[in-house]
Amino acid sequence: MLEESAKDQFKSAALEKNEVLDDHSDQKVEDQAEDNLKPDQTEDQDIVSLKSTEAILDTDQEKLDHIPSNDKKEDDIPAQENQPTEQELNPTLASFMNACQKGELDTVKEMISLGKVNSMDTFTDGITGLHWASINNRLTVVEYLCTNEYSKADPNYSGGDLKATPLHWACRNGLVYIVDYLLTNTNADPSIRDAQSYNALHLAVHSSNITLVIYLLLTYSTNDSKNKLYIDEPDNANRTSLHWAAYQGDFLTIKALLKFGADVNKVDNSLFIPLHWAFIKGYKSVLKTLVEAGSDIFAKNDQGKNSFGVAKDMNCLPTWCKVLLETGRSPKRQWTIKEYWLKPKYGKIITFLTPYIILPLIFYTCSFSQGYVIPKLFLSILLFIGSIIFLLKFIIPTYLLDDKALFKTPFLAGIFSGTAFWTILVWAFQIFPTLIFKRFFTNILLSIIIVLFVWSFFKAMFINPGFVPTPSDNSVILEQVKDLIKLGKFDTDNFCVNTFIRKPLRSRFSKHNKKLVARFDHYCPWVYNEVGVRNHKLFMTFVYSLALAVIIFTNLSIKYFDVLEDLNGYESDDELKCSLLSEEFCIGYHHKPFHFNIMIWCLIQLIWITFLCVVQTFQICKGITTWEFSLLNNKIGNSFNHSTLPRDFNNNLQPSVSSHNHQHGKNSLLGMCAKLIGLDQFILTIKLTIASLFNKSQNSQTFTSLNGVDIPTDYGLKQNWSDFWFLGETKWRNVFYLPIEGENNLNGQVVDYYKLYELPPKYQAPEEA
Repeated sequence: MLEESAKDQFKSAALEKNEVLDDHSDQKVEDQAEDNLKPDQTEDQDIVSLKSTEAILDTDQEKLDHIPSNDKKEDDIPAQENQPTEQELNPTLASFMNACQKGELDTVKEMISLGKVNSMDTFTDGITGLHWASINNRLTVVEYLCTNEYSKADPNYSGGDLKATPLHWACRNGLVYIVDYLLTNTNADPSIRDAQSYNALHLAVHSSNITLVIYLLLTYSTNDSKNKLYIDEPDNANRTSLHWAAYQGDFLTIKALLKFGADVNKVDNSLFIPLHWAFIKGYKSVLKTLVEAGSDIFAKNDQGKNSFGVAKDMNCLPTWCKVLLETGRSPKRQWTIKEYWLKPKYGKIITFLTPYIILPLIFYTCSFSQGYVIPKLFLSILLFIGSIIFLLKFIIPTYLLDDKALFKTPFLAGIFSGTAFWTILVWAFQIFPTLIFKRFFTNILLSIIIVLFVWSFFKAMFINPGFVPTPSDNSVILEQVKDLIKLGKFDTDNFCVNTFIRKPLRSRFSKHNKKLVARFDHYCPWVYNEVGVRNHKLFMTFVYSLALAVIIFTNLSIKYFDVLEDLNGYESDDELKCSLLSEEFCIGYHHKPFHFNIMIWCLIQLIWITFLCVVQTFQICKGITTWEFSLLNNKIGNSFNHSTLPRDFNNNLQPSVSSHNHQHGKNSLLGMCAKLIGLDQFILTIKLTIASLFNKSQNSQTFTSLNGVDIPTDYGLKQNWSDFWFLGETKWRNVFYLPIEGENNLNGQVVDYYKLYELPPKYQAPEEA
């Protein structure tokens, strides 16, 4: 096991420590922990081999150029007894520094305006009041120190043991609003390096705040940028920002840097590329991203070890091999990229059409009334599993490489459409000719419903569900970021860090299509598409018509079996062999096994369809989507969103983001199956409905009474239902219109969900006198 001392030495050489707020514990700001929250970065694996430390950093202290941070306390320095401290010798300056730390603007104004202190006054450590105001996220104090008419602070003044500027201090703590003010309203230079040769971008990456990293990348990548930051600017050890992001395992930061052209094969003084550093954490997503970006897996470090050698030292070689397999590399070809014989387009088509072949074979094989029940059941299971294995091994890898690939393919959509295809054939060639006169109107009704659900299914499957357009010009994106900063809303709740788009309300990033979906409801594997603003109405038309079609088909099948008994004169002795089935079902079981099996299979499908109908109808009536509804169970407002909004933003006290309530659910097989058939949402619906009936909260941390939850998009049952089905005025012809882009009704008015940043107000009845 790696010794703790070696591990601490490695981390101290790798990451610069943050300055403390003050030299004395009684001067620390109480809300520092709240203002400087950063997401947890827990290592997935222990670093097991002592060789691994030598492999990653086999350099002496002088080569590392490590400079200790100024987080030592006055108490750690030997001093003679009764010797006064600097603070005691200069209490006025100490009070000024304390006021800058705590954001006491009135005190700061008074001391500077009366000439008691100068903005650039420091103790021997060289730290100014602007440094302390910056690191403590005191925006109003920062503004005053930089703009007052008495003594303006220099934003490029280097202080402390690290010789860092106030901008460095703010970047190190990921404080976006302080950084924005310094760069926008002062002459702060982001290219200045501190004593460890880190510039603003390096320190922003160290902070792990993705919003700050994106802000700097956008600010200095546009054509009109005054001072450009070189994205691959190295530090003294020739490590770039991508090296540091890879070491920290910051997946989002790595994606952002790669999006702006960071070089994945830059080497540091130890000949390490970012991929080598990524093995420290060993995160699969990070390794996969770097490989897909073109990292050289055979690049060797100064010890002659390539990625396999470093992975072995870091005890993550199995993970590394799995990553290479999922990126299309073959161990039989010395891990070179595998070439597939089938184009991705045709691979998807084969996956989709496979159930069309397998399902009838299974239905035909399961003729249990003719004996050999166990062998036939075994053969049916073998056919189904064999087809899945064939697809996973030979077809699906041609277009998708993932450890849970099956549920991300059109296979489930093929199961549904294949079932519908053979069901329609049975109806058309058996039921319809037999019952055309006896059940004429029922057959006509079924034919209309079949056309409706087939059309709505394929339309919902192939239509754009509502992808929010992505600006191609970085200056447009930067303008959106600036607008969010002015509003105090630049965080991951209002800005998509995956697509670099300002998030419209009710939108969500789709992992399936890697795009932001407007009014996102859910991803449905049964239609192989997201359900969003443009196809939600189609999806509900499909679900309702499908449920009705199954019921009518079952009714016609029962009548068909009844007529079949009379037409063919089947003996009633057959009924004795079906003790658990009705007379009509027994006829179908014995004499029409293919038809009977399809009918039973459809009834099984009706179970999850019923769950879906109940849940979706309930949600439409409440004016919420499936995604929003699931968040009701987790208290929407408590999630960490990378916000660093100052408490004194716009001179108003703002609530800090002091919660870090990530949900770390496990995707078990049972849970995945429940999601596939909509059982999880059905259970949640029942739970919240029961809680509403009793009008009380049973566990405030998990769910609350639905009557006690303020749903901002709930405008009443009638209005919600009307908004969903009508586009524009409430006229019947508008039911058949589909959104061209992101337009849809909300509280009786047409809104553009691609640009929805504020909800229509709810109507409030005037109070009676």
